[in-house]
Parts: sequence; C-alpha cells; structure tokens
Amino acid sequence: MIDSSKISANEHGVLRIFAISSTFLKTGETLRLDQICAALGVDQLAEADVQQIWNHAIDDMSLVDFLRRAYDANKDDIAAQLPSLEAMDQMPFLLVLIRSSGFVNRPVEIRLTSDVMNHVATLREPGATITFEPLPDESAKGTLSDAPQKKPASDAAMSGRVATVALLVMALLVWLIIKIA
Repeated sequence: MIDSSKISANEHGVLRIFAISSTFLKTGETLRLDQICAALGVDQLAEADVQQIWNHAIDDMSLVDFLRRAYDANKDDIAAQLPSLEAMDQMPFLLVLIRSSGFVNRPVEIRLTSDVMNHVATLREPGATITFEPLPDESAKGTLSDAPQKKPASDAAMSGRVATVALLVMALLVWLIIKIA
C-alpha cells in the first residue's frame, strides 16, 4: 500500500480517499475547504482537486465501481484495499477524494487531527509515475566528468578579426568617397 501520510514535492497521480461518518454531518451536507484542511492538518488545498460526495448518492454504484469509472483507479491498488473500500458501502459516509495536486504546499505530511475524518484508501490513477528507491551500490550511478575548458582565442584569430573589421571600415570609407564624388 502507498504511504498515505507524506506527500512528496514531485508526487503525481495519487488519489487519497477519506471518509466522514454521517454521525458528524447531516446527510447531503459537505465541508468547507478550510474544515478539510484543519481535519487533515495541512495549510492549503486546491479546491479543483478535492471532490466531496456522499457514497449513497453515486447512482446505484458501489464505491469501487465509482473509482474505476470516475478515476480509472489502479486495479491492483483497489484489490489490495478492497475490504476497506467495500465497507464504505454499508453506511452513509461523506467521501473526500483528494488528488496529489490538491496539496498545494508540497512536500506535506497529513496529520489527521480528529476522529471526524478517517483515511480509507490510497490509489494510483493511470499514468502515475512509479518511484524507485535509490540504488544501493554507488558503482551503478556512473561517473560524470566536468565539461572541457574552452581554449582562449589565439593571437592569429584575434589578428584576423581586427583585420576583417579594418577592411570593412576601409570599404565603408571608399563607398562614402564614391557617393560624395
């Protein structure tokens, strides 16, 4: 399972699902963005990447079906967390779905500050980057050498440039004398 408490600065394509029981909210009611931030212990969330939906209002679909259709969630992630996802279909819950891009000030750590909101699952969306641990052996990293130093311009090259400029100036003077005459 994906670590759901830390969001790295370059995390992409991860969907975190949180649930709020109907004992804390009236059915159909949603939370303000600042309330979600406070419950997660984060400073700021991007509203466009936060979705709130009551699980019983998903048009006769289970939560798993909704995640597959709406987010095309990774099948292996769903299978690994199937019991907790299926448990959400038993009682009314407000589901708060937050994409990685919803966490504005990354890197950030989620600190659930109360019992109101519970983490249900963490899923990857299609095209999510796979992260690899650094290789343990230093020899596998390869070596990089510094860029070669440029040679300073030779005296002959500088003399050629000066001669070219002098010829251009003389050609300009000849043209000017012809125009005047």
